[in-house]
Amino acid sequence: MVRVKSILIVVIVCAVFLLSACGKSEEGSNQPSSTQNSNSIQTVQETENKEEKTNAEKFLEYAIKAADLRNFTKTGNYAGVMTTLHDIYEEDIVNPYTGGKMLYVMNRTRTYLKNSDASVTRGLGVDCIVVDDYMTQLKKLDTSEVTYCVNPESKGMVIAIWLIDGVYIYEIDENGQKINEIKHFFEKE
Repeated sequence: MVRVKSILIVVIVCAVFLLSACGKSEEGSNQPSSTQNSNSIQTVQETENKEEKTNAEKFLEYAIKAADLRNFTKTGNYAGVMTTLHDIYEEDIVNPYTGGKMLYVMNRTRTYLKNSDASVTRGLGVDCIVVDDYMTQLKKLDTSEVTYCVNPESKGMVIAIWLIDGVYIYEIDENGQKINEIKHFFEKE
């Protein structure tokens, strides 16, 4: 826990220096991922500096905590992470369109990432897919090709895709497009 706090402090300090060096910072990106924008995928440093966190940023905190509690980078314990997410989730991520706030975690294969027909909004705030094949890596994943639940029926959902080396998180806006995208890579110990 001390290590996590130290890392968070370093990230915050780095973010402050980066923001002061860059001048005016944009408050998140509400553009769909198909729009060319250098800030379309947020980094962890950017998320730490905002007052009001997006639902994607809130879920990132749960993902980091679950990975830490299960020592995921050493064990690769997907089932343990799935259980831990349910144990620590406080139903504080609310779908602004349906009021749903439950967490749904399921195992899927990497082919499921391109399933734009999937839709799971009733009662849910977060849908987390765990791709537990020990091969699919976030660093090699073209996130522009990920279309899981990218449709108007899934509006307001937080979608999280858990992979061996990180987690890719995004929200679905009212038009069925990805917003507030985050790529977080787990650090090997």
